[in-house]
Amino acid sequence: MNRRRMAAAIAALVTLAVLGGAGGAAAAWIASASVAASVSSTTVATTLVPSGALATTYRYAGSRSSAAAGQLRLTNTGGAPLSYVLHNQVTGSAALAQKTVLRLWVGTCAGAAPADAVVTTLADPVPALPAAARTLAAGAAVTVCLSTQIDGGTNAELQGLDATATLSVTGAVGANWSTSATGAAFTQATYRLAATGAPQCARDGGRDIRLTWSAPANRADSTAIAYRVYDVASGLTVATVTSAAASVSAELSGTAIAENGTYALAVEATETAVSATTAPASATVQVTRSTNPAQSGQPGPRYQCS
Repeated sequence: MNRRRMAAAIAALVTLAVLGGAGGAAAAWIASASVAASVSSTTVATTLVPSGALATTYRYAGSRSSAAAGQLRLTNTGGAPLSYVLHNQVTGSAALAQKTVLRLWVGTCAGAAPADAVVTTLADPVPALPAAARTLAAGAAVTVCLSTQIDGGTNAELQGLDATATLSVTGAVGANWSTSATGAAFTQATYRLAATGAPQCARDGGRDIRLTWSAPANRADSTAIAYRVYDVASGLTVATVTSAAASVSAELSGTAIAENGTYALAVEATETAVSATTAPASATVQVTRSTNPAQSGQPGPRYQCS
């Protein structure tokens, strides 16, 4: 081997030894330089557009609701490939969010989620994206299907609770270049029967009175509602009635109230047919019970509207 060839071989061996000794550091430097050159000559940008019916009020029997469905359209609008992470910020009821199953997949969004869907809860701050949505080439787009469903809590246990979720994504190139996009927030709630209208008091015969109120505005027209008229101070029930009508009434007579005095009465409505929810108390109405003396023409308890 002549001197020129020997010198070239020695130089090659030295170069190989230096690079080999640098190991991962050299590889990282080369990759970083390549990414820097790519990103510096283009833009890093993305969009996230939600659609569907994820904003909903669950009204159900048992411990599992029907599913609400939606989609996220994720588009890499920049000029560099991006790796994506999904973020979820939830405000409102933590209990509802934890009982709400969140499923994500890529494919056909109509119908039930497939067996290989990502399964987590609405309380998860960083839900995993399906594999097909974790990286996108420049200019590429993907639709992520979503469904939510309460599972493991009855409507009665969760009644009136609501949670608002805001989904966003971060797209990154390496560790130094990133972009983010936020989709519109959606609110989910569990159904609760509304309070009845304020009860109105009117005389109903010589010694009796009748309380009348309007049914809860959000009841189903054909659903019978159970009503309880009670003394706010003691909690004792003084009358009950079940009706599917828009206007409901109950009569107070005899020993409906055991003792004389003035009482604040309210109406509590309960729906048992579908979701077993109980409404907040109505406004109160004042009534007075007194006793006519024995020598009067109508002895015994007498009621008046106060």
